Amino acid sequence: MDNYLSYRWPSGSNGGMPMPPDPDAPKKKHRKLRLFLKALLVLITLGVLLYMVITLTLMIARLVNFVQHQPSAEGSQPPAMSSAEPLESSTPMETPASDWTPEDLPWAQPNENIQLSTASTGKILSAKDIYDSCLPGVVRVTTEHQRSNSIGSGFIVESNGYILTNYHVIDQGLKIEVSLLTDLTFTYDAQVVGYDEAFDIAVLKIDARNLPVLPLGDSDLLSVGDMVYAIGNPMGYLTGSMSDGIVSAIDRESVEDTAAMAMIQTTAPLNGGNSGGPLLNDKGQVVGMVSAKITGIEDEKVIEGLGLALPISDMLPFVNRILTTGESWRPYIGITCYAGRYESRAGIIVDSVIEGVPADKAGVRAGDFIWAANGQRVTSMAALRRVLYRTGVGGEVTINLKRGFDEMVITFALIDSSEVPS
Repeated sequence: MDNYLSYRWPSGSNGGMPMPPDPDAPKKKHRKLRLFLKALLVLITLGVLLYMVITLTLMIARLVNFVQHQPSAEGSQPPAMSSAEPLESSTPMETPASDWTPEDLPWAQPNENIQLSTASTGKILSAKDIYDSCLPGVVRVTTEHQRSNSIGSGFIVESNGYILTNYHVIDQGLKIEVSLLTDLTFTYDAQVVGYDEAFDIAVLKIDARNLPVLPLGDSDLLSVGDMVYAIGNPMGYLTGSMSDGIVSAIDRESVEDTAAMAMIQTTAPLNGGNSGGPLLNDKGQVVGMVSAKITGIEDEKVIEGLGLALPISDMLPFVNRILTTGESWRPYIGITCYAGRYESRAGIIVDSVIEGVPADKAGVRAGDFIWAANGQRVTSMAALRRVLYRTGVGGEVTINLKRGFDEMVITFALIDSSEVPS
C-alpha cells in the first residue's frame, strides 16, 4: 500500500490532501523520452551524413586541384619552384594561329616630344586616398584575338592618351580596346606605339585629351618592408580591385641572362587580369608595373604570395625610347661576365671581351674585376645592368676595375646588343 503520510498537505480544493499520483504517468514520461531520443538520434545521423558529404566534396576538389598542377606525362617530378611567369590575362586566348606577327596589331606613330620622368617627393596618403586619387588613371585593356578576348590592366602616363601595360596583355592580338575604370560604359580603340617583348613592356595610344595621369615615383627609393598597393582588374571581372602588401625583396632576378630586368617582389595579392596595372607606393606614385608571379608546387603545395613588378625607374629608359622612336634598345658593353668577389669586394668578373667593341678598344680584358660603373657600386649583375640601361646606347660609361695589383679607370661608349655580330 502506498504511504502518503510523508507528503505535506498543501491547501487546495481537495481539502488539503494531495491527489494520489497517476500510476500510468511514468509510462507516459518514458514514452515521451524515447520519442525525444529517437528524434535526437535522427538529427545527429543527418548531421554526420552532411559532414561526410561536405568533407568528401572538399577532398575531391583538392584532388582535382592537385592533379591540375602536376606535370604532364612527359615531364619528371614537379620542380621545387618554377621561374617567374607572366600573369595570364583573364579569359586566356585560345592557341593562336602560327602566322600571327606584331604587324597584325593596330599601330600608332611615336612622338619624339614626350619624355617621362619620376618624382622623389610627396606626402604619405591613406589607402583610401590612394585609391580615390589613382583609380581614374587605371584602365582595363581588352585584347581581341582570333577566337576569344582577354583582359588585362594598364595605367595612363600622359594626358593625351599614352598608356603603359604588359606586352603579354596584347600579344597575339588583332584589336585592342581601353576603358577607364571610372567609366566602363565607353571604350577607346587603342593602337600600339611600340613594345619590348623581353621586358614585357608595351606602350599604347588612345585618341583622348586631358586624361588623368598617374604620377611616377622613384623605385630606387623602395626598401624591403615598404607598403605598396596594386589596382587593376583581377580575373577580368573584379574591375577596380585594390590589394595591398609590402615590398618583399628588391632586385629579384626572374631569369639569369644578360637581358633580365631585376624586379620588385611583393606580397600584394596578384591574379590574372592585374597584368600591366600599377604598383603604387604610400604616396600614390607608380613605382612598378605588375608583371608576373612566382608559381609552382613545392611539397605538393601551391606557392602563393610572390608577386613581381617591373621597377618604373628601370623601365623609363626603354619606355622613353619607345615613345620617341617606336622601338626599344639594349645598351651593351660587349663582354660576358658574372658576379663574383675579389679580396673583400663584391663585383663583376669579366669572362671574355668581344673583339672590336668600344670596351675592347678601351682596354677591358678578360679577368678584370669591375667594382663600380659611373660612380655606382656594382655588386651584382642587376646593378651593372641598371647602370647600362640608364646610360643608353651611345652614352659613355666609366668603369672602375682591378687587374692584378693595379686599379684602373676606363671610359667607353655603349653599343646596342643587336649590333654585335653573332
